[in-house]
Amino acid sequence: MPTRRLMARELYNARDLGGFPTKDGKTTKFRVFVRSEAPCDLPEEDIAYLRDYGVTASMDFRGTGEIEARPSDLSGIMPYYHRPLFNEAAMGKGPGGPPGGPGKMPAWGETYKQMAEEARDWARDVLTLAAENEGVMLYHCTTGKDRTGVMTCYLLSIAGVSREDIAADYCVSQVFLEPVFDKMRSGKMRMGPPPGGEGSGKSMPPMGADFFETPASAMLTLIDYLTEKYGGVVEYLRGIGVPETVMEKIREKFTEDAD
Repeated sequence: MPTRRLMARELYNARDLGGFPTKDGKTTKFRVFVRSEAPCDLPEEDIAYLRDYGVTASMDFRGTGEIEARPSDLSGIMPYYHRPLFNEAAMGKGPGGPPGGPGKMPAWGETYKQMAEEARDWARDVLTLAAENEGVMLYHCTTGKDRTGVMTCYLLSIAGVSREDIAADYCVSQVFLEPVFDKMRSGKMRMGPPPGGEGSGKSMPPMGADFFETPASAMLTLIDYLTEKYGGVVEYLRGIGVPETVMEKIREKFTEDAD
């Protein structure tokens, strides 16, 4: 029986997107999309496990500095797509400054709204790659909760998964990531280069307690914003130019009749 959480030793937040009911009575398929934290410093058995699971490509949403600090273990062994989403929106430095105030991370829901509005080219690009990939695509950022969460919202919305299930899937990252958060709090793991170094981690504000949270309200803020402004997540994607053919390809390979 397939399990949503992958059984890798050193990937704590790797989860298959299969098993969700859709609004048209289908379910999402297992072994199509896997969300994860960054696959770095993995033991050989974890890499072999991912390949045996069917992972054929990796998509990395981290900035250059993050990758320099912790290179992906998958980048040299399979197709690897560097599609960063960590610039102005993720840093809370978009138009008007950070919603949380100077030097503070904004509330995550506000950050996700900025990502949606400021990363339209990114959304078109990553969803096209997701539609065209053969096999299992693993996509990730550093922790697999925020940038990865936005991508997951898009994929599950295209499949027809409810807002409640999307928010529930987002929430569990906070629990699974506790071993990773412990390393970040202790300084054993960095998101980017040391202070003063080059790259996207250069001006990262100090991480407060809310950095490590994934409340349902944050993802619901994004979904409800896109629904109010555009009519829904799919309508937003259509409006920013994601082709219908791309979304249909995703639905065809990502959904199946329920048993």
